[in-house]
Amino acid sequence: MGGGAAIIIWILVFFGIFYFLAIRPQRRQRQSHLQMVTMLKKGDEVVTIGGIFGTVTRIGDDWVELEIAKRTKARFLKRSISSITSIVEDEDEDDEYIEAAADDVIDETDAETAEEAAEIDEAETATGPEAPEPPLEPKV
Repeated sequence: MGGGAAIIIWILVFFGIFYFLAIRPQRRQRQSHLQMVTMLKKGDEVVTIGGIFGTVTRIGDDWVELEIAKRTKARFLKRSISSITSIVEDEDEDDEYIEAAADDVIDETDAETAEEAAEIDEAETATGPEAPEPPLEPKV
């Protein structure tokens, strides 16, 4: 009978190890996800399991409506929300810009008053950009 008892003990030991390595962490993860989903409120920024960023606009019983772009809304199941996040833009990123030529820049500190600076801005916008020259006619 000693061999049968040893097998049962080994089975129990393996089940205990499996429980602590697989079942228990999964339960905790499911519980924390359920808690996170119940805490959702309008205006939260979230990420779906598929990697879509959006802002919560409406919440139903088992769904949420996300605004994923300006005036673009989509409904998702609550269980498809991966995490609540806030989109942080890197300050180190170099924004693309075009440098203006020295003669294009108007130094507003040279203007005597704020009114003159406003007049300069209005004059710039009124004239608009110059039209490009028409292309040359091809030679035959």
